[in-house]
Amino acid sequence: MSLLSLSRELLLIILEELDPISLLHFCKSSQYIHSIVANYSTLLYRYELALSGMKDGISSSYSPRARLDPLLRHRNGWLTLNWTSEDRLRIPTPTIVGVSGRFLYHASESSYHGLFQWSLHIYELRSYRTPPVDKLQYCKFNLPFEIRKVAIDAVQNLLVLAELHFPSQDGPITASLHFLDMWTCQQHPQAQNLRFQFQTDWWGTLPPGHRISIERVQIYGMMVGLSVRLGVEEGEGTTELVLVNWHTGIEQQQRFTGDLLSFDILSESCLMVLSHPDEDEDDDSGESAASTWERSPDGLYLHERGKRSPQITIHHIPDGRRLRSAQVISYDLPELWKAISFQQICPNTSLKPNIAPPTGTFFHSDPSQRTTVILVEFPSHSIPAGCSKKVALVMKESLFQPPSLGDKTLSWQEWQDRCTVIHLPDDSEAHAFEVVGRKLVFFQSAGEENYVADSRSRLHVLDFNDYAAECLRSIAPQSPAWSWNEKWATASKIVKAGAAEFIRTSTTQVQSITWVDATEDAVILYNEREGQTVIRVLTFGDTPA
Repeated sequence: MSLLSLSRELLLIILEELDPISLLHFCKSSQYIHSIVANYSTLLYRYELALSGMKDGISSSYSPRARLDPLLRHRNGWLTLNWTSEDRLRIPTPTIVGVSGRFLYHASESSYHGLFQWSLHIYELRSYRTPPVDKLQYCKFNLPFEIRKVAIDAVQNLLVLAELHFPSQDGPITASLHFLDMWTCQQHPQAQNLRFQFQTDWWGTLPPGHRISIERVQIYGMMVGLSVRLGVEEGEGTTELVLVNWHTGIEQQQRFTGDLLSFDILSESCLMVLSHPDEDEDDDSGESAASTWERSPDGLYLHERGKRSPQITIHHIPDGRRLRSAQVISYDLPELWKAISFQQICPNTSLKPNIAPPTGTFFHSDPSQRTTVILVEFPSHSIPAGCSKKVALVMKESLFQPPSLGDKTLSWQEWQDRCTVIHLPDDSEAHAFEVVGRKLVFFQSAGEENYVADSRSRLHVLDFNDYAAECLRSIAPQSPAWSWNEKWATASKIVKAGAAEFIRTSTTQVQSITWVDATEDAVILYNEREGQTVIRVLTFGDTPA
């Protein structure tokens, strides 16, 4: 007896039991099943979730019928770069500005009654994936120290602020993390200590041309990752990485050091480190990457050694307190990529697995479909044959699992079929690579030396969702190439990269840009000019009916 010979009522009972991915696959196997699903909003909502690479929220008072239109508007808005609302903020150019979670922040030094202090402003960003609110939240805090980095985890009400301490005499340079309640800016009630101090390997006064910066602060559950970089002239430098449990203030026993070092906490038991190791480093020692810098009385100098190709290393964190370096799996990048000038794991701002979305969220990017993007840049004189100056390596984050006991190294040939190499355009410089779920957002400058009022940058969104092309055809099925706006150049097209395909949507309807951030809901554009910063928040989606 064929399943399709069952009555419509029985088929509906079966379809109601399917998860979104199984429902999608069933619809693709039968046009008849698809026609049934298309006439029932509850089933259609779940089908469109899977097609969009989304997952349903944990709890919502809105019915699937009410959530369906915001889902489609959100997906189609991203595919066509057609935003629903635009919020603008004009401020004096701050010392730091950025986005963390669903909040925009900026901080700068100010004077109050003759005393200098730092003012931190935090703005909640608009979202059409949550119930409408009367007013978005805003906070301002005055602090007695210079803020170098900001990280926010609204689920834990956690605000982490980073600062640097430079000794007045010969002493170590230290970085501090402050663990604060994001609504009071006081010590977080779950933190045993207000702050954690990290003593770097660098001492005393820095020589001319040397600069220390907080490179990244990342929060994942109880873990906070901190990377600090010492940069010298011509882009050279070295980075130190440490993990700390913000509840206890205790750091992991193992630290990591390297010239081009980047990291991502994949879970409370899994740490990814991207490095550029030396030929004489011992992979079996279990030690962190050795520094290629040596100290002399007047500064740090490069200690020349041969380089291997870049390497991704996955470290197991078995209990959230201690790294066991014996549990490591490494992924080698192509052998021809030995000579690189820059590499970075682009942070993915969507929810990670096992992290709950904000209460009332209608839908969010499926954590199991998250993309890892690694950006590699080559020196102009050493670009490998067939490569562009900048290359993005794209793969599913689920590829990287916590290793079992013992070491293992995979050559590029053993895992290259699991990722896609994107050669980025060379005609003008590409900047500010941001990852959201399965999307890569960046922009190209349009005549950086041209300061006329109508100068424009080009914003790009690459969508690696498995069904992005199908979603695009559902908007305009007759178009081989899609143009979305007659006045400005906004267009989408299907691009093939090896066996994979993705959607690239580009627009010049963004005026001049100096930086870009991205969240699940919005693209945030920054334009710094003549002491002023204009921030534009372009939000996708729609309120439920």
